Amino acid sequence: MTPDADSFRALARSSPWRWRTVHLRARSSGWADVEAYVRRPDGLATRVGDQVRVETFPYDAELRRQRPVLRPDGLVAERPLRWWLVDDPIWRDYYWVAMLDPEELSHDVAIDRLREEELDGRPVWRADLTPQPGYEARCGGGCCELLFSEVSWRSEGNSRPLPQGTVFASHYDVALDVESGIVVRSLPVGAETPWLEVDVLEVDGPPPGWAQFEA
Repeated sequence: MTPDADSFRALARSSPWRWRTVHLRARSSGWADVEAYVRRPDGLATRVGDQVRVETFPYDAELRRQRPVLRPDGLVAERPLRWWLVDDPIWRDYYWVAMLDPEELSHDVAIDRLREEELDGRPVWRADLTPQPGYEARCGGGCCELLFSEVSWRSEGNSRPLPQGTVFASHYDVALDVESGIVVRSLPVGAETPWLEVDVLEVDGPPPGWAQFEA
């Protein structure tokens, strides 16, 4: 499938229905490098250096049974209401949650230079993204948005003055992993604002030896 702006937006809202488990490595301006195994809906195992943490979380099974409206190509046209109540397990902050489920990139974002590429042998859809008025991050107001910008800073009723010397990126170079819908690159252009790089190691595979959940 050759992507266009509508299909890029659809992929951005499709992650919750494209995988059940993912094994990945992530690097960000705000985190230590982490290897993780995510098991939807309730499991998260992380390894930072020699520190391993394996956790399970409560979840709402009734909400999880809701189904999206799909497009003919299988991507999501419309998500169930209140899906944010069943977010993926969080690590560190909501930037992590937005990485795994980048629904915030599916609306009120200008999409330019959309292209098909490969990263580490995996197909991605990559584009230059610029947030527009109405962009609503999973956690905005200068906290955990994927596209940190003046638009996102003013969201959620944030009236705080900008920190002195703040420079916003002109746009973000963003890549979505086609199989999973996960953000694998979010790189600011023209400013040193938050950035993200992810290596998807395996989708819907067994956990690595260090990431064993209790039965």
